[in-house]
Amino acid sequence: MRKILSVIKREYIQIVRTKGFIIGTILGPVLMAAILVVPIVVASMTVEKQETIGVADLSREIFLDLDKKLGEKEYMLKDGFRRYVLKKFERPPVGSIDELKKELNAKVLNKELSAYILIPEHVLGDEAAVSAVQEAGSRDNDVEYVSQHTSDFEKLGSLNNALNSVIIEKRLKREGLDPEKISQFIQRVRLKPIKVTKKGEEEDTMGTFMVSYFLALIIYMAIFIYGSVIMRGVIEEKSSRVIEVILSSMRPFQLMLGKILGIGAVGLTQFSVWAVFGLAATSYSKSFIPAGAEISLVSIPTYVFIYFVVFFILGYFLYATFYAAVGSLVNSEKEAQQLVMPITMFLILPLLLLIFVIRSPDSGLSVFLSLFPLFTPIIMMLRIAVLLPPFVQIGASIVLLILTVLLMTWLAAKIYRVGVLMYGKPPKFAEIVRWIRYK
Repeated sequence: MRKILSVIKREYIQIVRTKGFIIGTILGPVLMAAILVVPIVVASMTVEKQETIGVADLSREIFLDLDKKLGEKEYMLKDGFRRYVLKKFERPPVGSIDELKKELNAKVLNKELSAYILIPEHVLGDEAAVSAVQEAGSRDNDVEYVSQHTSDFEKLGSLNNALNSVIIEKRLKREGLDPEKISQFIQRVRLKPIKVTKKGEEEDTMGTFMVSYFLALIIYMAIFIYGSVIMRGVIEEKSSRVIEVILSSMRPFQLMLGKILGIGAVGLTQFSVWAVFGLAATSYSKSFIPAGAEISLVSIPTYVFIYFVVFFILGYFLYATFYAAVGSLVNSEKEAQQLVMPITMFLILPLLLLIFVIRSPDSGLSVFLSLFPLFTPIIMMLRIAVLLPPFVQIGASIVLLILTVLLMTWLAAKIYRVGVLMYGKPPKFAEIVRWIRYK
């Protein structure tokens, strides 16, 4: 036991003292916060500049009302000026629509207009005209927005809403209906998600999804990163022949177990620091979310953190044995890439199934996947964060995972004790099987 503790101490101190660990531990929470906050902030930002938009109103009934609509407060810039200045264009008495579009296209290309809107003649057509267009499957009744830049979805949505508001209002007035009353009757309601727990109810808008997604992602990244550290360490010691000196004073199993425990302690240390930052950040999370953003964070139950530690440790041990065994089989990282690929696939597959499990956490397939030991650390953690499964299922997954860890530790130790002293060409599968059979 004393020798294993010596290896644990050596591995732990050797990594914790590196600049990479210190920088990663400090920048980790910053990067996580940036991944969460920056997209929300950027999505809520708008470009504050006035634009001149041409309007070719072939119906001769929309321009004035659209100009008035875009002069309302919701379409204004923050300084009180109009965001969209409309410029009216009419089809020449003799010219065709194509000639008009050619003229407007030139103005857009010359930057005289940022865009132009072409409103068709029968946009307010009577019932017969509308039915004819629908039966023919024609798109001739669509309003065209022409610009060099058509990927500003906020601007397109804003103009589309204003235009539809004007057109619908005019259509209703033609039929003798009151647009204000109609708008009250057809006012949409918002489906407000409320998550009920033993502590009560709380609004949940994407909060559960974000928490479950990032917990699963953290487990994946931790297993992949720290597993690779173990493999790389074994390869370096093996290639430098240092391992021959180390094994003169201890058994291969003690060295392998010490490496796994030492690097695992590094991971727990890093996550503990990140957890402190995370708890502090959640206290001020509302101040980082823009008022218009439809996101509300949910409170995370204590049991989620407890299970996270359990599945992180077990998942790490399971895959760490794989990485240690692979490191003992090869002489360089280049040789290891092919052997590591199947291990990586078992880590990636749960991420590909992530959306399905979040949507159906209690389905038969989700239950099966969460009980499959190689998927358990990520899938079961995902299910716990979304919808707490029965304890029987959680207990069964932990037992199966522990048994698999013990089995893989035994197999990895058999491979490690021979492979770590082997040099030259990587062994074939039949040779590895013979190593496992050695007593």
